[in-house]
Amino acid sequence: MLIYHPAYDAYHCIFRMIALIDHVNEIEIDKARILDFYLIFPALISEIRMPYNYNEIKREAKKYTNVYRNPINTTSTFRDMREIQMAAIRCLAATGLIEITPLERNLIKRTDKSIPDGLLLSMRDFLNAKEEIYTFIISKLSQFPLTGKDGLKDRTNLMEFRYDFS
Repeated sequence: MLIYHPAYDAYHCIFRMIALIDHVNEIEIDKARILDFYLIFPALISEIRMPYNYNEIKREAKKYTNVYRNPINTTSTFRDMREIQMAAIRCLAATGLIEITPLERNLIKRTDKSIPDGLLLSMRDFLNAKEEIYTFIISKLSQFPLTGKDGLKDRTNLMEFRYDFS
């Protein structure tokens, strides 16, 4: 039996990555991968260890049930999504929406190439569907440092942080 889930859909991943890079012009690849994970599983934001001033958003996140299903094991699901996410990033570089040179330094940097209007409308509808939580992910969670103690890797437990240079 085949079961669809947008977490493993390369085209949906490209769509989510476009939504991210259109709002966050420069971001580390690992941070983009983590933010993408929470765009597809927003209810799991409630499990992130965050500063106390974000307790309200953790309560809000619990309201967002996944219409498909939440992962049984978040770490393995995040790890399984890696190749799809990296393929999406390479596709965005090939289309000219992100610069190629910064990718060699594990950075995603948006170019000035415009996104087609139809795609912008679909992206706006996607982000407005869960506006409060997606706004938090794109504008607040993206501002957390990626590495070191209390970085996104540490707070989410999705990636190892102990050996980071920071």
